Amino acid sequence: MIIRNAFLALPGRDELVAGELRVQDGKIAEIGVGRALESQGDADIVNAEGLAVLPGAIDAHVHFFDPGYNHKEDFLHGSGASASGGVTTVVDMPDTSEPAAIDAQSIREKLEVVSARSLVDFGFFGGISGLLCDDQLSRRVAEMAPEVLGIKTYATSGSVQFPRVSNHQYYQVLRETRRHNCIVLVHAEDYDYVSGATPGEREHGDGGLAFYRSRPEAAETLSVLTVTEIAEELGAPMHIVHLGTIRAAEIVAKCRFVSGETCPQYLEFDCHDFERIGAPLKITPPVKGPENRAVLLRMLAEGQIDFIASDHAPGTHEEKNTGSIWTDYAGIPGAPTLFPYILSEGYLSGVMGLQRFLEVTSGNPARRYRIADRKGALAEGLDADLVFIDTAGSSVVRGEESFSKGKITPFEGKELRGKVHRTMVRGRTVFDSEHGVMGEPGTGQFLRPDPKLRSAGVQPWRG
Repeated sequence: MIIRNAFLALPGRDELVAGELRVQDGKIAEIGVGRALESQGDADIVNAEGLAVLPGAIDAHVHFFDPGYNHKEDFLHGSGASASGGVTTVVDMPDTSEPAAIDAQSIREKLEVVSARSLVDFGFFGGISGLLCDDQLSRRVAEMAPEVLGIKTYATSGSVQFPRVSNHQYYQVLRETRRHNCIVLVHAEDYDYVSGATPGEREHGDGGLAFYRSRPEAAETLSVLTVTEIAEELGAPMHIVHLGTIRAAEIVAKCRFVSGETCPQYLEFDCHDFERIGAPLKITPPVKGPENRAVLLRMLAEGQIDFIASDHAPGTHEEKNTGSIWTDYAGIPGAPTLFPYILSEGYLSGVMGLQRFLEVTSGNPARRYRIADRKGALAEGLDADLVFIDTAGSSVVRGEESFSKGKITPFEGKELRGKVHRTMVRGRTVFDSEHGVMGEPGTGQFLRPDPKLRSAGVQPWRG
């Protein structure tokens, strides 16, 4: 296959450049800059018609609820929705499936089910809860490390089945994961603050502001300060998910072994939007005060926040409308809007340049989760994961039109600059704007971490 008449987003180039790509066996075999590639019996010619061709986005934070909770989402609908938004690789969280991915057996059971459904390539995170910090901890970590791209934990958890990890338990967990050069992901909200503030706030209100006050900026910052101190002391790899607070992001940016992500919802909305919109914007951690939004976007653009992810976790209409913000389900269907949002509000708005945009959408998650030997850039030898963009076009978020089972989105009606025309995974088209989501379920490949990087020993994320 040859892709002609494209404007390519190449590593090290600050501007899109006219060029062509040759794809063989699902890989980028040759790149022609400013010249036509000679046909070598290529069966297919794809005319990009002057569209921008970028590496497909990596969404390293999704909850597809598969298997076990398929009334919310499954890998077919979740991966199809991701593809419609230019995402070619996802990493699924461990605790929102049944069985939860907590050891080798549960990972095999989960993989057996979802490998028949995914349209995009995918990896798993394993999970460790407070209940699992026992004499089997070492065994579980050793079993999971070669199979998963990281291990997810919660400093505060709303799940009885997957309770929080205490500060002392974090020391135990990180000591084990460091031995296997495996990264620990943290949902960072301080347990003492949240458990102490919630009863009083429930008595004083039933809106977004009351819920926000039960877990505000201080709750996130205190947790980040604590868990990163443990990681830095041990020299253990750690990643803080869904940063929504300036001070917490500043702490992460100064760490050597800790990285961090944010999500579009923390860049677009604040607690006053939460009060106005209600349950469609309920997430945990909640969106914060209005001073955070623009600063977090700038920190992402300047490299203080490492990349962006969706935290895709849709709820049903019934779950999102229980009659109280305290019992309404917390989660939104973020996968379809992740890449289009940051394309619009980051790159095409001029907040960040092309290379930084590529880093936050593909390059940095590929490096952090050790799949950069296959993913994350337009480069010869890497997978032909491609997204074709009309930079002069636009799109409007319509929840009911999404391929996801989740239809309730706080981004409803938002117009975004740029339009996804086609998404390819390893040279295979999984979405185009005319025909929608396409391809055979089960063609997505399971991703394990690069074994060479795992065996190389722990290296700082920052120098």
